[in-house]
Amino acid sequence: MRISSNKIGDIVRFAHQELADSFDKGEINTMIYALIEKLCGIGMVKALAEPELTVSESELLKVYFGIKDLKNNKPLQYVIGECDFVNVNILLSRKVLIPRPETEELVQGLIEKYGSKRGLEVADICCGSGCVAVALAKNLDSCRVLAVDIDPEAIAQTEENAEHNAVAVETLRADILKDVCLNREFDIIFSNPPYVRECERSLMRANVIEHEPWQALFVSDDNPLVFYRSIALFAQRHLKKNGTLCLETNEALCKETELIFIELGYQTKRLNDFRGKERGLIATKKG
Repeated sequence: MRISSNKIGDIVRFAHQELADSFDKGEINTMIYALIEKLCGIGMVKALAEPELTVSESELLKVYFGIKDLKNNKPLQYVIGECDFVNVNILLSRKVLIPRPETEELVQGLIEKYGSKRGLEVADICCGSGCVAVALAKNLDSCRVLAVDIDPEAIAQTEENAEHNAVAVETLRADILKDVCLNREFDIIFSNPPYVRECERSLMRANVIEHEPWQALFVSDDNPLVFYRSIALFAQRHLKKNGTLCLETNEALCKETELIFIELGYQTKRLNDFRGKERGLIATKKG
């Protein structure tokens, strides 16, 4: 099936025909207007107001293949190659985890709490795309940010995103599950490590399973908190007194995750996300 014409209205109708089996109408509208804006330079308001507006043949072809990618479960962010995240634009040209709203919510909370402070030392462990490191570098005045990940693709993507957003972010390729020692202490350590148990794989959507990097998502059922234990040990050495750990967590294991830090003497607080689920943890190192 081909798109019947170059008109915006016909493109939208084609998208609904192609994607109706996989997505609801609202999701389809969000995706197709995002594609049109990215690939054709026509904003959503204009596209909605002028369905008779036409795009070029080359633009039409790009949108067509974008719709086909969506039909094959490729996430929208990978199709358009970017997403927005706390006042920065994150490129997703490499195979890294797509930034999530829950992560954005945690980062926004840190910015609101520490926005008036200057010169903070910040570490982002398991940095992935670099969205957190770049957003904190952009929004916290004169801070110094280190982004750590074992995956060379993640390090490369973080460096690209730092350059793309005109901020300075240091990168370090290292395995946090091993003994990572630095001659440095941090005011803030953030981490969104792998935390989805293998037994939860069947609960995830096909576009996640088929396209996002599994090593950034999954942990074994018999040791699901392995990353948090390593991060806790790293923080024991490298978090300043009264410094803050901010962690994204598995909603089913947030309390168990908290206990790791309580046992090490941290003052802790579990956080609910915008859906009311326990998806975050703040651990403060007592002075």
